[in-house]
Amino acid sequence: MNFTVMGLWNEMGVVARAVVIVLVAMSMYSLAIAVERIVTFRRARTASAAFARALEPILGRPGTLLAAQGLDQKFPGSPVARVAGAGVAEFGKATDASGASVVNYDIVDAVVRAMERIRERELANMKRGLPLLATVASSAPFVGLFGTVGGIITAFQKLADPTKGGGGIGTVSAGIAEALVTTAVGLGVAIIAVWFYNFFNARVDELTVDMDETASELADAVIKDGRTKRAAGTP
Repeated sequence: MNFTVMGLWNEMGVVARAVVIVLVAMSMYSLAIAVERIVTFRRARTASAAFARALEPILGRPGTLLAAQGLDQKFPGSPVARVAGAGVAEFGKATDASGASVVNYDIVDAVVRAMERIRERELANMKRGLPLLATVASSAPFVGLFGTVGGIITAFQKLADPTKGGGGIGTVSAGIAEALVTTAVGLGVAIIAVWFYNFFNARVDELTVDMDETASELADAVIKDGRTKRAAGTP
């Protein structure tokens, strides 16, 4: 038996070939998701860091939070910027009949809830494609095992057929080798998918911490703005 890739492919039965094709399709789809997520997370990380540097001086000066309006538009790839931008936009709506800015606990609560809504949406966007990676990681070994069972059945059929060298140990070993190829391919696809899944989950956790920290700092800035205005005698 020829144990090269093409040799094994030529010896495979219909079931084993179909399983290999499915596994290759699963691996290509997983790699496509991985590449897209790598680019997305890298852009999000870079943009979020730049946004944090731009927002820091504004948060450090009480009473100037409205200066952050529109800042998130300069960092379109940053989930942190979108979360903070929602809070700043909600804070900008808090005005009285004369158009003066108003800060009270209801406004703080509205700002926090606005950021929470965008945070959940951003988390869903960041996790896009990860359930598919998890599905590939969990199902690829079983798909490969299905091909192995089909290959072993083919091997025993050849073993029982005198016209195909029935009774020879070579027939059995060749059939088992063919069958194990699908298991090996399935395990390889699953291992790669698990690596990518865990890697991206770690990136999601990091960005989640960044979003939570920025949202907390922004809520603190809103409260400080209210205290500053009350100390100055402004409603």
